[in-house]
Amino acid sequence: MSRGGKFSASRQAGLSLVELLVALAIQFILLAGMAYIYASSKKLFTVNEQMARLQESGRHATDALLHDIRMSGYIGCRSLKDIVPNVIANSPPTFLTLTDGLTVYEAGGGWSNPTSLTAVTDTDVITMQSTHGSGVSLVGNMTADNANIQISSNPDGLVANDLVLISDCSSADLFRATSVSSGSPVTIAHANSTNTSNRLSKTYQSDAQILSFDTHTYFVATDSGGEPGLYQYSLNSGAATLLTSDIENMQLLLAEDTDGDQQPDIYVTADGVSDWEAVIGVRVGLLLRSATGVSSEARSFTFNGAEANAGNDTRVRKAFWSYAALRNRIQ
Repeated sequence: MSRGGKFSASRQAGLSLVELLVALAIQFILLAGMAYIYASSKKLFTVNEQMARLQESGRHATDALLHDIRMSGYIGCRSLKDIVPNVIANSPPTFLTLTDGLTVYEAGGGWSNPTSLTAVTDTDVITMQSTHGSGVSLVGNMTADNANIQISSNPDGLVANDLVLISDCSSADLFRATSVSSGSPVTIAHANSTNTSNRLSKTYQSDAQILSFDTHTYFVATDSGGEPGLYQYSLNSGAATLLTSDIENMQLLLAEDTDGDQQPDIYVTADGVSDWEAVIGVRVGLLLRSATGVSSEARSFTFNGAEANAGNDTRVRKAFWSYAALRNRIQ
């Protein structure tokens, strides 16, 4: 200000070098803090996103497994405990006794891999056999045991060479469909070309139902890139489908009812089962990992009593344990 109270522009000298350096230092500190907060937030978001994906993948895989476990041995209105099907299908599944509805291979021992995938060592394998779908009643051709089968519709999408089970709650036959027509009614042939005989064990009537039948095998394997996942192999399609990726291990414990009260008494591995007909449930353990490394350092993780991160990577891991009762073995 001049003596007259007016501002004097000639006396304004601007910022000194020290003041400029201090201002730049403050700005740098603020920018560094913002960058740190952004990086931390981004890392936390990535971890949370990977954990959410693990949760979703684990739930999807568990739901599929538990559904097939609960339904194993189901053949329509009855189960293998009540009826052993007459099998005329070519390349049939082993489906002769109650125990054939569910088979567990400890660490994969004794299992013949029908695919080109490389199974992960020391992981269990489980095979379950049952009918699928809602079932459709017969509507025609009920006068001879070698006649083509007619149903009103085909809600289960049966096609040629599919395994088909026909049952009337007192008898059951398992055959391969030679052909399946379109339209209504739907005609299903069971000729010698896909079966050992074209004759069923009896002449079924309108109280019989047609159901899709399949054998599902679940196993952990790696793809061409070496990434692990849980696969489902279908006997009907002869192909394996990736059910859920980033599953490293599957361990199974069998619930045995040793005193006949239909309650689990002991949980044992497949090699430790004393009576397979006394197995009434399965405890399933799945180990999942994140798709990429998101941790700041390698973390130890224990699964089924053993170290799961032997490679010391920075992925996060989560174990899923669940239980399913075999409904067709419990009254």
